[in-house]
Amino acid sequence: MTASQVYFTDVRAPVDQPERWYQPKLSAVNKLGRLVLKSGILDNISKGDQVAIKTHFGVHGTTKPLRPVFIRKVVQMVKDKGGKPFVTETTGLGMTKERSFAVSKIETAEENGYTSQTLSAPIIIADGLQGFDGVEVQVEGLQLKKVYVARHIAEADKVISLAHFKGHIDSGFGGALKSIGVGCIAKPSKYDVHIREPPTVNPERCTKCGACIDICPVDAIKDWKIDPTKCVRCQGCAEVCKDAISLNWVSSQELCERLTDCAKAVIDCVGRENFRYVNFLLDITPHCDCCPYSDNPIVPDLGILASDDILAIDKASVDMVNQAPTLPNSMAKCDEDKFHAIFEWTHSKYQLEAAEKLGLGSMKYEVIKVE
Repeated sequence: MTASQVYFTDVRAPVDQPERWYQPKLSAVNKLGRLVLKSGILDNISKGDQVAIKTHFGVHGTTKPLRPVFIRKVVQMVKDKGGKPFVTETTGLGMTKERSFAVSKIETAEENGYTSQTLSAPIIIADGLQGFDGVEVQVEGLQLKKVYVARHIAEADKVISLAHFKGHIDSGFGGALKSIGVGCIAKPSKYDVHIREPPTVNPERCTKCGACIDICPVDAIKDWKIDPTKCVRCQGCAEVCKDAISLNWVSSQELCERLTDCAKAVIDCVGRENFRYVNFLLDITPHCDCCPYSDNPIVPDLGILASDDILAIDKASVDMVNQAPTLPNSMAKCDEDKFHAIFEWTHSKYQLEAAEKLGLGSMKYEVIKVE
């Protein structure tokens, strides 16, 4: 297989003489601009294209998500091509947390510095007010056969993933594959990524308090039983009942395969030729930005990658992290697979191998340095 091209720019700004301090070209934002131009990831954008800029806004408490200034730069470059960009995310799994609803998702985005003014584009939550607005897509996945793609992603002409590359407690790492495979699907498919089957009620533990009935959005609970044919797999009932309602969570490897199945469905829906990917290897924390905290980075800032190959860019990102020195006072351990060393139950290879099996890209890549 021919090696895919992955373009890279580092974010160092080594100025060692006082009289040479003013060098705008050393800005990471300007380097991103040159990376985008050299990689050609916007060359397929036509005038009038609706372009989804997929990112992650973090949640209350995160302090190291992707900086808005980087998103703004890409937005402005899309506009220069004649595209009509919108910055997008989807709601989170569940029915009790702020991240689970579009309105509070936007409020959190504003708290973290993401507004239509700072991003120079409107913010649209792609799967609707409660996260159920999706387009059903059939997929020959490793585990899943049906995926609900967030509607505004499905309707976009082009999709550009701007992913803050970091670790993840279940999937090993979060990069382009997770940005598309989890971040571009509606709530029922997020449930399918994490949980094997609809929730069940243990009648011996049920106190008939009615909390599950009150939170169910589709009246799927009657006589203290959950009708699996009506259940929309939101996880709400299990959130409000910790004693009587149980969920059958998947293993880390299953989760990685399922999120990759979803990535394939999203890509199939919009068209592979319409996707481009940028991974930001900055503030590489051990945990996802969906956690209400941000730990110290495990390695130094490395740079920014761009590619049209979702597998190659994630493989290159993993390799760069593994080759980088670990930082003191962090969760990092000296190991050839840093994320696996932190979270022993998961492994970086799970996502990568699943994507290779599904034919989403190439494990072989060529890094092209952009100054």
